[in-house]
Order: sequence, then C-alpha cells, then structure tokens
Amino acid sequence: MFRILTEEKNVEQVKATLIGLGLDFTLYRARGSWHGQEENSLAIELDNISRNLAESTARTIKSINEQEAVLLQEIPVISKLI
Repeated sequence: MFRILTEEKNVEQVKATLIGLGLDFTLYRARGSWHGQEENSLAIELDNISRNLAESTARTIKSINEQEAVLLQEIPVISKLI
C-alpha cells in the first residue's frame, strides 16, 4: 500500500485526478505540519498499484498543489477483499 501525504488544497482536482487515473483510493482529512507550520492535510491511501504509478501520482499531486514536496510512504500490507 502507498500513502501520499499532502496539504489539503485543490481537493476536488486531486480526487478527479485519482479517478481519472483509474485508482481506487481512501482519503483522510488530517492536521499536520510542514517546517513547523501546522496545516490541514490529506492522507491518500492507494492499494494494488506499482511503485512507479504511486510516484507518478505523488508528483502530479505535488504539481497540482504547487508544493515543494509531498510525502510518499510505502507500507507493507496484505489486502484481501471479502
């Protein structure tokens, strides 16, 4: 599973991008900080995708939100739909 942590900006455009890429996702709204400044954040979880697609998606979100960086986490997990 991959998680992208980004500032809570342009949420509808971010969601439209994820949908346009054909990705299934879970989106959480949160509070975080960047360089000591608190901000509203989004955590976007993506499962069953390649690292390359996760990195490309993170770069796209970084560009949409005009950010210096977004955090991409790779989390080992076993998923099963029941």
